Amino acid sequence: MTIVVSGVLACHCTLLATGSVRALNSVTLPAAEGTIVGAAFSPDSSRVAILRHVIVPGVTNQRHVMEIIDLKSVQKLAHREILDVQAADLDSHFIAYSSDSRYLILATEGSEVLWILDAVSLQALKRIALHPEAESRRSLGQGHRYFRGVKGLTVSTRGDLFGLLTHDESQDNEVFIGSFSSERIIKRWSLGKGGTATQLGQISLSLGDDGSRTAVSVLPVENKLPKAFNNLHLYDTSTGELVKSIRTDGFVGQIVLIPGENIFTSRIDTPGIFSKKTCIDKWDFNTGTANGHFCDQGRTVNVALAVSPAAGRVVGFASQMHKDIEGYVYAAPGRVDMWDTTSGNLIASSSEISEFVSTLQLSSDGQWVMAGQMLLRLAR
Repeated sequence: MTIVVSGVLACHCTLLATGSVRALNSVTLPAAEGTIVGAAFSPDSSRVAILRHVIVPGVTNQRHVMEIIDLKSVQKLAHREILDVQAADLDSHFIAYSSDSRYLILATEGSEVLWILDAVSLQALKRIALHPEAESRRSLGQGHRYFRGVKGLTVSTRGDLFGLLTHDESQDNEVFIGSFSSERIIKRWSLGKGGTATQLGQISLSLGDDGSRTAVSVLPVENKLPKAFNNLHLYDTSTGELVKSIRTDGFVGQIVLIPGENIFTSRIDTPGIFSKKTCIDKWDFNTGTANGHFCDQGRTVNVALAVSPAAGRVVGFASQMHKDIEGYVYAAPGRVDMWDTTSGNLIASSSEISEFVSTLQLSSDGQWVMAGQMLLRLAR
């Protein structure tokens, strides 16, 4: 597949040998049981909310504990066991703060329920069922229950809105828009049928800063690349109508919509043996072209993505892909990279991480990164 691109594309491939690259240092979190399965920074970058999955031997019920960590002291401010959090097929959870820091929203991947929590006390304020008219999982035959549930979560950074992306094996994928103040879903629309994941990641959605636009990455019904497939969509949030779309040169997973209808994207292609190294790309919905690439020479940057428009920084995971004879990835160690969004320069990197990092969160001040199980801080 080829794309006609106007202008000059700056490919920012910087080596760590340059003295200007700072360190992203690992910070020890307060001692706690369980595995981190979700995290989110507060809008003012003073706290991070962490959800842990705690396995108790001999106990069938799942335990999930939410913690609030003060970033200045790296001390625990609050913790609470979260009741009735659904443990779906994948124990992965989406968490986000409201723009005023009053609320936390929590959804489990594969579930059809979301929770609005008080961000200080961590008490549940509202339980919202996305499809209250039907069971979240229906039988399609003896011994088979199909996937139906949440695949992505987003919030507006200057508004009252949150959004969710859901997948249904037998019906259409959907977008749900909700309001923190009203504690309910206020708009929903169909995306049609399509896949949601490849070997390396899954599609997502992103609300613009004021919530008036919603961007979604989509896949075709089968994971192939038809020549006319537009895989980045921009919608009017209030109506659910498609405004614009872009055809990129590969499958897109994580996305972040920023002012000016520009969008950062991370690829989720399954690389072949001789595939080229991918980068984080920045696309312009107005022109339909890419106007920036954020790369790490000799490494593949894909799947994980986080952006702070206020700090002008973007982070990704730069890995060394190890593939079998058929081109499938079986290991991908690497490091977390941080770039300046204006100059495109690589400004910071973590030490080598032995396991692939598929989820990243970046604080709004650009100083803190949650990378899977690790909390990282930008060196002064």
